[in-house]
Amino acid sequence: MRSRVAIILVLLLVTAVPFACEDACAANDEHLWLYEIISAGSFESVTVYNGGNSNVNMKNYFLDDGEGTLRFTSDLIIGPKGYASFVSVQPEVWFTRGFYLYGTNGIVAKSFILADNGDEVSLKRTSGEVLDAFVYGNGDTSIAGWKGDAFQRIPSGKAAVRSSAFDTDTAADWKITVIGRTDEKINSSGAFNALVTPFVFPDSKGYPIFNALENAQNEVMISMYILDHKEIVSLLVTLLERGVSVTILLEGSPVGGVPDTELRYMNLLCGKGADVYVMKSNNGYKRYDLVHNKYAIIDSSIVAVTSENWREGSFNGNRGWGALIESKEYAEYMKNIFTEDSDIERYDIFELRSLYSTISPITVPQYRIKEVQSYTTYEASVKPVLSPDFSFEYLKREIMNASYRVYSQQMSIQYAWTDVTSSSPVSWSLTAAGNGADVRVLADVTFDDTDSSSWNGMTVSLINDMEGMQARAMSNDGFSLTHNKGVIIDDTVWISSINWTNAAFLNNREVAVAVMSCDVAEYYASYFLADWGCEAEVGITVSVRGNVAGEPTVLDASSSSYPYGSLFEWDLDGDGRTDRIGVKIASMFEEGVHECVLYVTEPSGIIHVYEFSVVTVSKSNADTSEPYIKYAPILAVMLLILIIAAIKRIRDGKQ
Repeated sequence: MRSRVAIILVLLLVTAVPFACEDACAANDEHLWLYEIISAGSFESVTVYNGGNSNVNMKNYFLDDGEGTLRFTSDLIIGPKGYASFVSVQPEVWFTRGFYLYGTNGIVAKSFILADNGDEVSLKRTSGEVLDAFVYGNGDTSIAGWKGDAFQRIPSGKAAVRSSAFDTDTAADWKITVIGRTDEKINSSGAFNALVTPFVFPDSKGYPIFNALENAQNEVMISMYILDHKEIVSLLVTLLERGVSVTILLEGSPVGGVPDTELRYMNLLCGKGADVYVMKSNNGYKRYDLVHNKYAIIDSSIVAVTSENWREGSFNGNRGWGALIESKEYAEYMKNIFTEDSDIERYDIFELRSLYSTISPITVPQYRIKEVQSYTTYEASVKPVLSPDFSFEYLKREIMNASYRVYSQQMSIQYAWTDVTSSSPVSWSLTAAGNGADVRVLADVTFDDTDSSSWNGMTVSLINDMEGMQARAMSNDGFSLTHNKGVIIDDTVWISSINWTNAAFLNNREVAVAVMSCDVAEYYASYFLADWGCEAEVGITVSVRGNVAGEPTVLDASSSSYPYGSLFEWDLDGDGRTDRIGVKIASMFEEGVHECVLYVTEPSGIIHVYEFSVVTVSKSNADTSEPYIKYAPILAVMLLILIIAAIKRIRDGKQ
């Protein structure tokens, strides 16, 4: 295992990247910055970064929060591109950065206490000149060295960290993070040359993944939200038995809980020698809200990235995208991320068997090698993309620069993002449409209420109201669920686990890969356009049951054909107002002829009008013979049975 010191050194190297530029540090001569602030919780911390090329002695500076100061009475040196964290008390174990406690090393704190609801922190020379400042919550924004509104309040267990390479003295320079997260940047890596094999679900049934795993020789690393595909588990058992190393990182608290089958399968793999870890909250600390990844690294040379969890239903029923990417450089990059995320020395990483020691393993049948399927492989450049590190910024840049198309197929689109005054994939797509790009959005509505305009159905309708954009709801013909999170931007394809929600971009650990290839883009575009045309044609029919005035009359349009998410509105008296909503309704009418109208609004916003009449009669004029006619066959059968029984009894009496 790596020592804690080694972890700290790695973190320092990674987080130093944004501040390596001399120009970025030109805000003050000493190149000294406030870098990280923790204000709420069991301890407080202020981290200072030295972006210069020479040592800095903190004895020449002090920190000021408006009510108190933190001064340095002894030499305290911060080396070039180095950090120093000053901590009020012994920090929690998840705080992996090196630190100095108040009261040690000549550090004197005089009423220097950061308020939970808001405060200000200034880094000053001993002469009183301000080098840098930070204001959060309800802190005083009028202080020297700060401009504009305060940064948000810092939640307990989280930190405000400088995210910009340029100091604008505003809240835009900062972001909220959890200590211990990776801090990769858009430019942390370039694009890697690769051989890419694209495939889709459910058409492929995941065969490319099976075939790649079958050929594993040394090691397999898998990071997955949920993994309980019986055949995948059987194949992993086979790999373990022939000496291949298998390491798995799973989400420890998925929505709905960890499936029992997954626990039993993982215990089986552990018994065969696999290392299985879960990321789970530990005393309120967890680096990412969810480990929502869907990727695997095979022999440090091939990476499989999918939109689907590795489950039988996902492989065989969902619409999703996947790709095998052969590139040692890309695989090495992802291997470093996997190793960082699954490090057992992390406070939120647990061995699965230690948490579920009483769960018994489940046996699986012997794996049968799959028939090798024929898939085309293309030369391409690939770019790794991570949430929450920089996926939001990267997708924004790509969509905003689109020249001729943006095709998005999404399981979930955050409804609030239809407010295009905020920055979101929807607003970026609207900008692309304004620049002349063909912008289309396909959204799943499987879990929508088909009797109302809700969730993705409402989102689709609102997107269609935006000039230059088209959206359709997936009717899921042939799919159990449209689980995709894919985007085609010109000749680049985004294959990912990232739903279009704030949580996916900003709080979850998610993985996407941007594949830059005209051929690969056309491959996925062909499936997208086929799905685009697959929704049901609208044909409205209404059946009327019950024609007695004052008694319920049922109006039923459920035999109609219509896209999921369509809205059914009934005008029962022809006054132009909606009286009922739903595919099937019941209402009571007075005696007479009633002219009714049914309005069916597709998720795309198209409205269909169906006019019909309901004729009701008084009870006295109702056809009362109908019940007897309805049950006449049953009565005839019962009468026949009675006659046969009587005849039999007479015969028995004679005998």
